[in-house]
Amino acid sequence: MGQIDLAAHVARTASRDAIRSEADLQSDIRTLLLYGGLSLDDPEVRLETPSPGRRRIDIESGRTVIECKKDLRVGNVREEAVQQLAGYVGERTAQLGQRYAGILTDGAEWELYHLNPADGSIDLVSSVAIKPEAPNFEALLVWLEGVMSTAARLVPTPLEVERKLGATSPGFQLDLAELRDIYAFCRNDSEIRMKRELWARLLAAAFGTHFEDTDDLFIEHTYLVLTAETVAHALVGFDLHGGIDPKALVTGELFHQHEITGVVNADFFELASRN
Repeated sequence: MGQIDLAAHVARTASRDAIRSEADLQSDIRTLLLYGGLSLDDPEVRLETPSPGRRRIDIESGRTVIECKKDLRVGNVREEAVQQLAGYVGERTAQLGQRYAGILTDGAEWELYHLNPADGSIDLVSSVAIKPEAPNFEALLVWLEGVMSTAARLVPTPLEVERKLGATSPGFQLDLAELRDIYAFCRNDSEIRMKRELWARLLAAAFGTHFEDTDDLFIEHTYLVLTAETVAHALVGFDLHGGIDPKALVTGELFHQHEITGVVNADFFELASRN
């Protein structure tokens, strides 16, 4: 953090200076990713990565691609850039078989996009704006870390939990969009329909007229339960980076193997394990 003046650097990045080139902006954003405390090393932030069709991704790191434009307010720049980003995100998702996120930015506006598998388009799920005259670089770095999930061994303070998992965090918005896609894919499956109906009946019995039976609530409840089950595994020391099968995670199989019951069990929220 002490290697560069982050406030001055983010202010320059957000200035939309007519003189700067897109290559200058790419370089400034790469510097921010490397020296902004995001736990990224030089090889992990790649410029001009080749993509099919003789195109090149401006910046790529982990499972995130970043498209940089000098000024998103000019003409059709934003619309064309969104289409370009959709192509990159779709290609990477197909190549690697896992979720990829896309960021579109001119340094002042930062927009996070999620791939819509139904038609290959991308949907805006989160954004943050930076003013060059008063650059909130801490908010930008928290937002970027929430997107890229690079930090490890964080102290689970209420503020940190809210930043990473809260309803306004970009990570939450990405996960929620993913769960919506999964539910849309399997909602007509007989088992899923039955679980969805039983869930609604139980909550209606518990909350009466205060319960609103909506798909959005079911998906948000799914997110909450899956997150809690993941945290439970981490707390007792299971290695979440060791390739735990999703179905084993949501059914509590590892707990049962160690004769621990009543912590994680199969329930209504196993739909994520079906994909």
